[in-house]
Amino acid sequence: MSPPPALEFHRIVKRFGGRAALAEVDLALRAGEIHALLGENGAGKTTLVRCALGLTAPDAGRLLVDGRAVSIPDPAAAAALGIGLVQQHFALAEGLTVAENLLLDRAGAPRFFARRTLAARARERLARHGFELDPERRVADLSVGEKQRVEIVKALEAGARVLILDEPTAVLAPSEVGALLERLRALARSGRAVLLISHKLDEVLTVADRVTVLRAGRVVLAAPRAEIDAARLTRALFGDAPDDAPAAPHEAAAGPPVLTATGLAGPGFGPVDLEVRKGECVALFGVDGHGQGELLETLIGLRPARAGRVDRPARGVAFVSGDRHGSGLALDLPLAENLALRRELLPAATFGRAALAAAATPRLAEFAVQSDGPWQVARRLSGGNQQKVVLARELSIGPALVLAENPTRGLDARATAFVHARLRSVAREAAVLVATTDLDEAVVLADRLLVVHRGRLHATERTRAAAAEALARAAASS
Repeated sequence: MSPPPALEFHRIVKRFGGRAALAEVDLALRAGEIHALLGENGAGKTTLVRCALGLTAPDAGRLLVDGRAVSIPDPAAAAALGIGLVQQHFALAEGLTVAENLLLDRAGAPRFFARRTLAARARERLARHGFELDPERRVADLSVGEKQRVEIVKALEAGARVLILDEPTAVLAPSEVGALLERLRALARSGRAVLLISHKLDEVLTVADRVTVLRAGRVVLAAPRAEIDAARLTRALFGDAPDDAPAAPHEAAAGPPVLTATGLAGPGFGPVDLEVRKGECVALFGVDGHGQGELLETLIGLRPARAGRVDRPARGVAFVSGDRHGSGLALDLPLAENLALRRELLPAATFGRAALAAAATPRLAEFAVQSDGPWQVARRLSGGNQQKVVLARELSIGPALVLAENPTRGLDARATAFVHARLRSVAREAAVLVATTDLDEAVVLADRLLVVHRGRLHATERTRAAAAEALARAAASS
């Protein structure tokens, strides 16, 4: 007789207002298996995981650990039961170093320590999992990808029996993804139960032992990997093909320059010469940590340049952040107030409740934000709907220039298609610059494609093969 699941969700129900986020969901995580959980944004994946972590109490159903019904009132109880999480959005102390984040919250950590000893211990832990990262760097100075690596190492070092990974490869370079998937296999072989939440079908089909798909809070597919192919998985996820697929790239109008950088240099990049014209979308493609994020923040004025010059419009500059929880939204404010962060969207210089709601409601509808209305707190939305709120705020001002950084990171295919379509649409009248670590995104969006490697730009044709070859050439010549 096989042992009971390490963690089991049994007929879990959760409602928010009149909406069922989870409707009698069953899912069993077994030791020695990688179980993939898929679904569009808003399908219920996050709510289900929050139940396991003690962040949300189910309205009905049971949680079982090793066959025993348990109550998980808070994250401490989840940790005590051996349930660990690698988050998509980081829970690191930004002002501390990598070493301090890895070691000082561990049981038995000394109250007093030598900095050199702390760094050496952290370096050992990083190396054990194949990551090269300076343990004495402040987390605030790391790229998004580097922060994710620290989160992964923390989770692997914690030794949880049930490990939940939320989009763990979303910020990794292609060369790193295979290594991580191998580590997940090793974790399963060591007797852990692994829940992999992902939108990347190829990764799921490569590494999963079992697959569950949620749609509108219900399980629509639950089967061993051997019984599933890409076509069946796609049908389960989306049903019919999305009707908001990205628009085909248009012929870029030869409009006047809107953004010009000359000899621009800053931390991690440069010198860079760059021009973006009205009516075109320029994509900067590269793996995390090669300076594209710092370049974008310098172009928009969030970072000072060390050298060179930037010419951009004085007004009408929009910024679409891929870090929805960090710089994109004020998560604990309602949607109406998030939209009011752009004063241009208010009809008058007033912040009365009625005026805020009147300004927000049509924009939420225009950008297809699924919410309970303008006074819903942004934190309660799915990732895709949160990003639609960011778009509604930034693109509704009629921008002359749009700067976007990984605008679809962590989004499902339908939400990604919506974001791409909106960016392509605004590029007819504005200049659009997108920095992305997703090669498919770069190819879909770009009228001109530039590869970023070690802070330098390399022009290439707008095809996957050409961009991949350009990146390989840049790496080989480093």
